[in-house]
Amino acid sequence: MLLEVENLTKSFGPKTVLRDLSLRVETGCCVGVVGRNGAGKSTLFNLLVNVLLPTSGRIVLDGQPLGETFPVAVKRRIGALINQGHLVEQLTAEEYLQFVARVYELPDAAPRIESLLGYLLEEFEQVRTKRLGAFSTGMKQKVAVAACLLHRPELLILDEPLNGLDVFSAERVLALLGSYRPQALTFISSHNLAHIEQIATHLLIIDEAEVKFWGPMAEFMAGRKTFLSDALLQLLHPTASTHDLTWLTATER
Repeated sequence: MLLEVENLTKSFGPKTVLRDLSLRVETGCCVGVVGRNGAGKSTLFNLLVNVLLPTSGRIVLDGQPLGETFPVAVKRRIGALINQGHLVEQLTAEEYLQFVARVYELPDAAPRIESLLGYLLEEFEQVRTKRLGAFSTGMKQKVAVAACLLHRPELLILDEPLNGLDVFSAERVLALLGSYRPQALTFISSHNLAHIEQIATHLLIIDEAEVKFWGPMAEFMAGRKTFLSDALLQLLHPTASTHDLTWLTATER
């Protein structure tokens, strides 16, 4: 898969939330998308899955420009977890993935479902008959990740997939995504930059709707003997607060 994004811009009325983004990536790449809250990361993901339409620019897949409505064949090549995807909470995890399998017309999905849930849910046997509504936030998130991977997508788009996961579950999901990386083109965002460093081959930094960096992770870190979080702070220069909060730490009440 070859994905080209050309001068992609999205505005809501007078406010531009993503401006003039261009990139070219292919299967095997994992793009870590980072930036402050409201920088335009989720907007980009929604554009890539055709939930939003660009104000200008275009998305080209394998040399074919995608129009206002992506063909069904293209949508079947995509797995996405965006805006904390909603599950059908009246179903069990197994029933929900069976539903997803029918959507993607997977005839023999049972072994895939068993292996994914068995791997991601350490307590799978204990919760096999429980409804998703009774799951914790982290357990629901792992089921959502499993649903994204079930049909072996060629384009995998994950917006904060590790939200709500404990450190052990996060490492397990990252290991799974790392093993799957050669099979797909992946976009992933996370506020935990250590996770981005662990999984991403490329880095896209967006701030105030603008692209501040795009390229290989190694290129961004070249010459920087520091962590990604420190390098990001140096690049974006967040402004210091001028608000007086001494009342919060004062010893007298």
